Amino acid sequence: MTQSLFGAGTLRLESAMSARETVQSVYAANIANADTPNYRADMRTFSDFMAEKSAASGSTAMARTNPAHLQPHHSSAPLGGGVFNRASVASRMDGNTVDTQREMTAMAENQMMHELTMTILKGRLSGLANVIKAGGR
Repeated sequence: MTQSLFGAGTLRLESAMSARETVQSVYAANIANADTPNYRADMRTFSDFMAEKSAASGSTAMARTNPAHLQPHHSSAPLGGGVFNRASVASRMDGNTVDTQREMTAMAENQMMHELTMTILKGRLSGLANVIKAGGR
């Protein structure tokens, strides 16, 4: 097995960034279709897309390295490529299930988590750059 220069943690962060971007697109599509009759809001979550991205990138699964750590949650339902509609949300008279306030709140939370993930990734890359600079002295 070959070692990556960036390590599994950085690969997980890369998958998280990609998943966050995909989730943002889902929220944007739901909001854009808020006035479309019979539109069913897509309910996929970050966890769904993260599992998909991790599987696609061959990222290693989370390991429990300390007995005090919580067990990683593994979904038993595989993620399909289809759209997941919100069954629990009451549809309006026109059949649309988009709750604009809920979508906007979720979109704002996802944006903050995207920025946090980006900050962590920048920190890792900055540390690597410092090591390279120090090695050249």
